[in-house]
Amino acid sequence: TEGYSINLDGIDLISFYGLPDDNSISAVMEGIGVESVMGASNAANFDGTDWTGSLLELDLSSGYWVRATGSTLTGSGFPYNIAREYSLNEGFNLVSFPSKGSFDISGALPDDIEDNIIAIIGEGASAINNGQWIGSLDEFEGDRGYWIFTDAAISFSYDLSGESSSAREVASAQVTEQPEG
Repeated sequence: TEGYSINLDGIDLISFYGLPDDNSISAVMEGIGVESVMGASNAANFDGTDWTGSLLELDLSSGYWVRATGSTLTGSGFPYNIAREYSLNEGFNLVSFPSKGSFDISGALPDDIEDNIIAIIGEGASAINNGQWIGSLDEFEGDRGYWIFTDAAISFSYDLSGESSSAREVASAQVTEQPEG
């Protein structure tokens, strides 16, 4: 299984790269102060005792808006599959990101579908594709959700074969000191 720890500090756009066997909203969100969870076309609210609404289970391909009061969502689950296939409709799609770490948008999107993506919106940041990516969103991050706006129905898997930027940062910080002498 793969563990996750997601800081919730108000209204957050999140996703999961692994979920437990019991992926019901009541099991995953139990006891952490979550008030509501909204998907692209469904939602659930917690009234202090029970969850109500049409969102009953969480899935690995979707992104979610979560409203909570300063808590951390922790858990573990499976399957961790960075090659997960996403089938997007023309228009807006609320999707997950299937990997730990962070990856450059242009590098993570397969070249054959990148021209079909008009814009990507994350929590507090966005990028527009005008032949190159411009805007404040430059990386996909694990545990985050994204609205991807397309001009056609497309299917793809993120291209995560390259090294993530967070892995590059760690590698560049590991400098071996030479002994003096």
